[in-house]
Order: sequence, then structure tokens, then C-alpha cells
Amino acid sequence: MPIAPPKSLLRQLFEFIKTLVIAAFLAFFVIRGFIFEPFRIPSTSMMPNLEIGDFLFISKFAYGNRIPYTDIFLWQKEVSRGDIVVFRREGSGLPGSFFGLGPTFFIKRVVAVPGDTIAYNDKTLIINGEPAHAEPLGEVTYTTAQGTVVKAQQYAETVANQSRNILKNPLAKSLDLTEITVPAEEYVLMGDNRDNSHDARFWRYPNWGFVPYADIMGRAEFIFFSWDKNFMPRFDRLLDSLRSDH
Repeated sequence: MPIAPPKSLLRQLFEFIKTLVIAAFLAFFVIRGFIFEPFRIPSTSMMPNLEIGDFLFISKFAYGNRIPYTDIFLWQKEVSRGDIVVFRREGSGLPGSFFGLGPTFFIKRVVAVPGDTIAYNDKTLIINGEPAHAEPLGEVTYTTAQGTVVKAQQYAETVANQSRNILKNPLAKSLDLTEITVPAEEYVLMGDNRDNSHDARFWRYPNWGFVPYADIMGRAEFIFFSWDKNFMPRFDRLLDSLRSDH
């Protein structure tokens, strides 16, 4: 007949396990609250640079550090034009990110910062009076999250001393907006897939929609994992940097 271990040993084992669980719980919330948070790409709005099934690390201290679940910052740093950021938006009509409650989180690129002038005309982004130069790179075919197959043209867009690849759908109508100066503490965010992105051009049309500094939750740093629609890993995308200064 087996002999039960002494109660003191069971108590020590229980205390050890409890300590590990508490430590893991605290580490998770400290890392997620202050340092990094994973984010999965659910749509094609940031193609060709981000694809459905990409998993990103989002730096939560890139623009300062806030007390988790508040808008109280311990310190702040300016958001840079060209950064890919995760931000929250109330009233989007989509389920919240916390068990379907609260704001929904989105990911777009910062195309204009406070003090910039911005306009959009004939699918051309104009920053501080400088129209973007778009060099054609060829046709791209992709499938949306809803299963629609789209043929788009890829371009290397250069504006305000920055370059990035973007997509334009030649069959889609341009949503033009007049020039405006971006207010203090506000930012203009757009998707790289210009004709398949619900962004600053749409939120308050025919006016521009802005995102306040406090609603920007972090900067996309790099892709740490990626898989296709069949859950097959895309190893060629691993560790791709998403920084605007790379």
C-alpha cells in the first residue's frame, strides 16, 4: 500500500506551484502591458507589406509608457511619419478587442503628423504640397478575408523623403479629400492597400479623420511568425523588420 507524502511536503509543492502561476501571470501582464504585445493581421488593408496570417510584435514603449488600461503616460515620445502603428477606435461597429467589449484595435501606417498638410487627389497622396511619386512594379493578385480575388497594381511610392510599396486597384474610384493641416496631438493613418483600406479618408468623409496620440497603442516592430490560409508557415517572412527607419 503506497504511503502518502507528509502534508508539509504537499503544502510546499502547492505553494511552489502557486508561486509559479502568480509569477507567470504577473510576467504576462507586465510584458503585455508595458513592453510587447502580439498582433495578428486579419485583413489585406496593409498589403503588400503585411499579409493575412502575419503575427507581429508591437512595441508598447516606442512612444512612451502608459499605465496599463489608462491614458496616463509615464513618459512620451513623438510618433514618426511612416511608422506602422496599432491604434484603438471606438464606434467602429466591430466587436471590441477584449472579449468583444471596448474599442477595436486596427493597424495602419502614419502618413502625416501634427503640422503637416495633407491632401488626396486622383489616388495620389500629397504631403506638405509634395505629390507622391509612384513607380509601377507590376500586377499583384490577392484574396481578401471574405474570399474575393482582387487584381491590383503595385507601386513604389516616394513622398516626404520616405519610400514604401503600396497597392492600387485600377477599377476602384479615388476618394479625393482637400488639403488640411493636421492638428496638434493628431495623426493621419492610412492602409498601404489604398483601395481596400477603411482609414482616415473614410471615417469623417468628406473631411479627414484623425487619430489622437492617446489612441495609438504601439509601433509594429517585426513579423515573428506567419502562415498562409492553409496554416502552412511562411518562413520567408519571419523577422522582417517593419520599422520606417529601416
